[in-house]
This record gives sequence, C-alpha cells and structure tokens, in this order.
Amino acid sequence: MLAMTFRPAFFACVAALVLLSWLPGDEMVRTGANGRAEHAVAYFGTVVMMALAYRERPRLLVQTILLVALAGILEAGQLYAPGRTAALFDFASSSAGAGLGGLLMWALRPRLLNFAGLDRLTVGRG
Repeated sequence: MLAMTFRPAFFACVAALVLLSWLPGDEMVRTGANGRAEHAVAYFGTVVMMALAYRERPRLLVQTILLVALAGILEAGQLYAPGRTAALFDFASSSAGAGLGGLLMWALRPRLLNFAGLDRLTVGRG
C-alpha cells in the first residue's frame, strides 16, 4: 500500500522536472544553490521516489536509464524555451544525480523495505 503513496510523489517529481526545465528564463526562480547541484539533487530525489514506487518492474537499472533519457530530452527541449539554453554540463549533472540515486537505491532499497516491513508486499498489493 505504501508504494501507492510513492507513485503520486514520483509523478509530481517528473511533472516538476518538466515544468522547471521548460519554464521561460525570465520566470525562473533559483534556490540560491549552484545550478548543477540543483539538477543533481532533483534527479537524485526523482530516482529515489521512482525506486520506492516501482519496486519490481521495470528493473532499477532500466528506471535509471529512462530518467537519464528524460534528462537529455528536457535539456534539449530548453533550446526552444525562451531565455533558456541547453548545456551539456547540466545534462551531466542530472545524469550523475540519477546515477547516484540509482546506486544508492540498489544498495539500500532492500534494507529500507525490510526496515519498513514492506519487503513482503507484492507489486499488485503494494
């Protein structure tokens, strides 16, 4: 049941990534952190939500690769957003955040699920 809670959070993360990636430059509000750190943290958090929401299928590696592909699509799409530019280093930061999140969840997800008592749940039930 808890996985169903993570699914809306995951979709909210993806929606936020799309919205913030293609928002016109003059409407952007920054956190004050380095822009590349913002990219890495956003994709790291999205991978964590995705890994908790979809525990069995598709596999975590596939999930992470799909999120890296989304980062590439969204970064390329910034070429068409007014006042925005696409940057290879931003894509690299997004990919690094997704990769680190994927590695962390690969290592810790079984322990986290066991700790929370969710390791016995199936996809259909949880």
